[in-house]
Amino acid sequence: MTTYNLSVTPNWVVIELRGNTGIFESPLSGTKQTVDRGGLHWYFADTFNESRGDSRAELMGLTAALRSQANRVRVPVYDNPRRGAYGGTPLVAGAAQTGSTINLDASSLSVTNWIRKGDYFSIDVNGEHELKMATADANSSGAGLVTIQFEPRLRFSPLNNAAVWVEDGVL
Repeated sequence: MTTYNLSVTPNWVVIELRGNTGIFESPLSGTKQTVDRGGLHWYFADTFNESRGDSRAELMGLTAALRSQANRVRVPVYDNPRRGAYGGTPLVAGAAQTGSTINLDASSLSVTNWIRKGDYFSIDVNGEHELKMATADANSSGAGLVTIQFEPRLRFSPLNNAAVWVEDGVL
């Protein structure tokens, strides 16, 4: 599998986190019950209205190179600049972490708002980047430790010292 970079700027972008929930409503009382089935995932759509010449050729070449779903493309998340201070070379601190919280080490020491709510980051899980969005601000400790709350939850547990990338948002 090869990962390519998108080099053409779209005219319109849709990025959203889609859930897998079910809502059941009683026909008698109207009471509603919601069930989370797991499987929250990113939905992404770009529109390229005026792609001509070089831009159109770049897009057509990229589409061919993707070979349907055999390869991947990294796409910048436009108009969502990172707000956190970041720093260091953050790594997963401890194996067997699951859920929507992750402990990191090796970040810059004692940074207020190391990551901010709405910032994107990705974690190396089984050689793949899993894109996450912070759901709360987090500070780094004097030892360079950070605990991040995020969505969607981890699909698999990353290894100890797995790489973590803080990005301007790349899908």
